[in-house]
Amino acid sequence: MPDVSETKPRTLPEDEEEAERIFNDLPVQQQLDIVLGYHGNERLRHLFLSHQPKELVQRLPEIELFLMVKGSGERDALELVSLTTPEQFQYLLDLDFWNKDQLDLGKATQWMGTLLECGEEKIQEFIQSTDPEFIALLLKKFLHVIKLEGEPAEVEALALLFTLDGQYYVAFKKPGARPIFQRFLEYLRYGDEELYARLMEAVIVEFESELEELNYCHRNGRLSDHGFPGFEEALDLYRFIHPESLRSEKSSARAEQTKATEKANPIFYLTLREEGPFFSHVLSQITDSLELDRLQSEMAALCNRAMVAEPLETFSLNEIERVTKKVFHYLNLGLEFVSRRDEAQAIEFLRSTPLAKIFQGGLGTTLLLRQKAEAILKGPWFGGERENLVFLDPLHLERFEGVLRKRPVHFRSGVPDDFKNLLEVEETDRFLRRVETVSNTLVDKVGLSPQHIKELNLTDCHPSDWHEIPFSTLFLTALANLILRGSFHVNPIARDNLKQLFTRIFEKNDQGQEVIQMQIRNDLTHWLKANETDEQRHQDLHAFWDFCLDLLEGEYGRIPQKEEIDPRFVKGLIIRK
Repeated sequence: MPDVSETKPRTLPEDEEEAERIFNDLPVQQQLDIVLGYHGNERLRHLFLSHQPKELVQRLPEIELFLMVKGSGERDALELVSLTTPEQFQYLLDLDFWNKDQLDLGKATQWMGTLLECGEEKIQEFIQSTDPEFIALLLKKFLHVIKLEGEPAEVEALALLFTLDGQYYVAFKKPGARPIFQRFLEYLRYGDEELYARLMEAVIVEFESELEELNYCHRNGRLSDHGFPGFEEALDLYRFIHPESLRSEKSSARAEQTKATEKANPIFYLTLREEGPFFSHVLSQITDSLELDRLQSEMAALCNRAMVAEPLETFSLNEIERVTKKVFHYLNLGLEFVSRRDEAQAIEFLRSTPLAKIFQGGLGTTLLLRQKAEAILKGPWFGGERENLVFLDPLHLERFEGVLRKRPVHFRSGVPDDFKNLLEVEETDRFLRRVETVSNTLVDKVGLSPQHIKELNLTDCHPSDWHEIPFSTLFLTALANLILRGSFHVNPIARDNLKQLFTRIFEKNDQGQEVIQMQIRNDLTHWLKANETDEQRHQDLHAFWDFCLDLLEGEYGRIPQKEEIDPRFVKGLIIRK
């Protein structure tokens, strides 16, 4: 298995004739390795250096062939498509024809046009090799067929329709379908009149929905033969297993060697190895060819399962790449967790544990986060009510809801993404613990509850809706009341009292900037020492208070003292107008 992340393809001379000579002196397998070492148009160019390109094309792994065609476009890859085996061509259609469980009419039109351009031999090969029900569905989607019964009125009515035999008359349902499907019907009838008649009858009598359901089942069966399992089987990949179980359950992956075939294993899945740096680094340390073949075969099977389990609406390049990246992310997570980032242990786990198990272990680390978030949601503050999550500050809310998803996500620069490494999982675990500590403290030590906040009189206040009052605003408003009135409770602060409040809160630093007085930070620290003995909870609350004070400093410390404060444009306090 070539290390596609580190090994460059064999370099051929720039001179086209010399490159062609050297290329064709190589064994077919070496030619194939060179071709697969390139991407895009360079891959096609090297493939057609061969004097026997058909043999090379027919040895290509199906997914690599599909990606080559999609990367170049069906029309630009016409010569490539024309060299495929019937099974390869059907594979291309099975991946690209369908949008979920329905035929994609736009894709079908494009592919039938491509087939016609491949010439009569390819067309007849397709007609004779594919399921008749598949052709019947295609025709049913694009044609309306009427069979002549002989009545004069009907003959006159049929005069404007297309017919090849004076018996079956055709109207084309879709704009632009006639140029393609009229030619296809001509090839179909002149190649096999009996089959043509059977298919015309099928278009007349068969129900479209039944044909579509039957063909979708046939398609899934064919894809299963190519390593794409059924949905239920694929979904089992996302079944929760505790990542700790991997450390005590070592299976004999070595015993599951892959049988040699004429076709190479697909290497596309390994082109995204930078998405799982620890996993990929450990993988590069394994040099045994049998182990490498097994791992590459398992990687292809794993990515196929993940694509079915997602499930993809369409097999586009972007979607295939997205799922492959997800596979690397979970493999990276799982291997980091089970090996504790120890390279020697990771190599041993990679040799002894199927990749699917490592993937599930990585997924398991994120599902444990979801379990923790669900427990917090059911806790004293939130009471199992998702609407109470709005008390989290916006960035924290986004992050918490991301963990609560069926497949947890990590927000990166405001964009939901996979968890990519164990550091992100560990940091999210600390975040959840802080949410739990802060919310429980508001209930246990401060005596607040969501119901109390919802019942506040917010008339003439900003914010005027409890949905806009996060934890930071609760804490800072209570702190403001403590400074102004000596009582730590959540009541709106009168706008006229803001200058007095900020005089007591802020002081100028050496750069002349308004910052929170050190005495206030010290008083909070003393309160923590007196009221919270658990060191971990102590650190969590300290981190939250620093976050709140920094927010107050950023919102109000930058406003000149003589300038009037407009509550609509600042946050952090409940202010009565």
